[in-house]
Amino acid sequence: MKHYISLLLVSILFSADFDYNASIITNFGDNYDFYSYAENQLNLNLFYKDIEAWVQYEYSNPPEIGFTMNDIRKFRIEYSQDDYTVKLGDIYEIWGRGLVLNQFDDQSTNFDNGIRGLFLGYEKGPLTLNHISGNAEIWNFGPDLRTPYYNNSHNVIANHIQYDWASYSLGVSQLLSKEVHQKVFGSDAYVNHSLKGIHGSWTLNNADIYLEYVDKISTEKLNLLYDGPHDSLKTGHGFYGNMNFYFGNFGLSTEYKRMAFDVGHSDFTADDYGNRIAFQAMPTLGREQNSTLLGRVAHQFNFNDERGVQISLNGTLLNVNIVSQYAHLSRNEEWQSLTLFNWINSSIEGYLPSSDPSALPYWENYHEINGYHLNDKLYFKLGRGENKDILKTLRYFEGEGISVNETWIHTDSTEWQDDWVYLDSSLVGVDTFVYKVESKMWQVSKAITYPLELSYSFNNGYNLAINFEYQEQTKQNISKGNSKLYSTSDSSWTLINPDNPDSFFVQKDNLFSYGTKQIDTQINRLVSLTIGNASKWSITFTHDQTNAFSGPTTIDPFYNPLEAFIYGDLKYFTGKRNKIDPPGFIQNRWVSMEVAYNLTSSQRISILYGSLQGGLYCSNGVCRQIAPFNDGIKLSYSAIF
Repeated sequence: MKHYISLLLVSILFSADFDYNASIITNFGDNYDFYSYAENQLNLNLFYKDIEAWVQYEYSNPPEIGFTMNDIRKFRIEYSQDDYTVKLGDIYEIWGRGLVLNQFDDQSTNFDNGIRGLFLGYEKGPLTLNHISGNAEIWNFGPDLRTPYYNNSHNVIANHIQYDWASYSLGVSQLLSKEVHQKVFGSDAYVNHSLKGIHGSWTLNNADIYLEYVDKISTEKLNLLYDGPHDSLKTGHGFYGNMNFYFGNFGLSTEYKRMAFDVGHSDFTADDYGNRIAFQAMPTLGREQNSTLLGRVAHQFNFNDERGVQISLNGTLLNVNIVSQYAHLSRNEEWQSLTLFNWINSSIEGYLPSSDPSALPYWENYHEINGYHLNDKLYFKLGRGENKDILKTLRYFEGEGISVNETWIHTDSTEWQDDWVYLDSSLVGVDTFVYKVESKMWQVSKAITYPLELSYSFNNGYNLAINFEYQEQTKQNISKGNSKLYSTSDSSWTLINPDNPDSFFVQKDNLFSYGTKQIDTQINRLVSLTIGNASKWSITFTHDQTNAFSGPTTIDPFYNPLEAFIYGDLKYFTGKRNKIDPPGFIQNRWVSMEVAYNLTSSQRISILYGSLQGGLYCSNGVCRQIAPFNDGIKLSYSAIF
């Protein structure tokens, strides 16, 4: 198909009546960890009468994340006339709030759920009709942070109808997918998915409401060509609701979700299938943070099994913008471990999320004030974010145990070798005692973050900006109860004090450390200073620091001259850098400097030199771990013409 598209694009390009625009993006990076990449991307948009064409060519060897490529990556031809639209190529659409279909291409996380095929659209008055058919290949990451690990291919047919009238809107969606699911162990799985959704909205003078529901059925077949009766695999559903109220300068937003497409105590793996599919990119009910440190403690949302509420207030008071947000999420089930490896679940009563650790609850609240002052020359932003996340449960049992006491009467005995031997005894009674047994252990992360931003624009066009973020985080394994171990021989939980079942304990083990030293609280600081001319150039200096790590700390022998200069390591500049025993100051600090220059109004180049910590990065509800970047250089160039 790409060859036919290329011929059509060439014919349009050489036509007399056409217009175009294009963009080029180039990224290069290299560091002493041999983490190198070179990305080049060309986007070309052509316009000819009622035809629009888009093609994206990529040469990456290798990319920062993803596969090496030297080919046309994306393309689309679109024809529109009167009430009709036809698209051929890579399709990206969103229906409702995404419970059935929400497509996007996010290269920062290497998530792409676009469908290559055909789109038919009809829109006249209040009526909208859409049809999509095509194929998609969706890659997922495994242990490697840079290269995708396995993929799921889909053959998709989807339809959507929506009718709008007055202040009302009603839409119905359907999506059918034949999936070939690549597993880590064993042969591929062949799964058929059927999704049916409905969404509606109602707008009032001072309020609006939105509701959406989707029902999903997944069945498994014998092989790719099998078309007979299918085995039932999984069923599920999802619901999302949003109500907004407007009063004066303020707006209040309330959201609720309940996604129940699959149930599992542990994280889902490549060998799980039949659950939520990648076209379902649903509301997260968590704040999309633009703070680096808040992003590192972001909750990894479970689209398969999660319910939650979110309330946010936005408004203006005394020329100051106010933002206040609260969210509470959890799984739909509470889990109990009958043994260390045998878990059972029970549904949470009601509709609200649970606070029980076995349901992996998550709490988040964020408050912010921002605004412009001094004739809009000074901008400030001060925030406070608090997160509490139950990451996993290691054991979670609460039940009863029975103690048996036997009473014996000894009627005949003799002394032998300074000891008494009972020759005749009889059991006269048995007493039982029922006691509580509790054995729980879960992992919890808590963080409080304060982001601060100040910027000032001078009359001569220069500006100065300071960004400072401070964070305190704890991560602990919390153990509670009167038992720590499960005896497989006795098929019961072993008491820490068999003589006293009421001996309960609470133990907290910190998971942060620096070297061999345990750290109670991880303290993170990030500061950046930017000086520049808004229309021409900018220089940004960034210092990122922590006092502890989660997991083993590895020695990093590479550090850059910026770090050596700041911390007075003058030996660095005399060629006496110690790689065998590097200075301790560099093990928990990352320093970088970035210079950006606008070559023209449509061309920009930036160079970053230094080290970046890496860590968790989330976008559109998709999260990935970014590898550290040590003592390296990054070059970026972008142009629009």
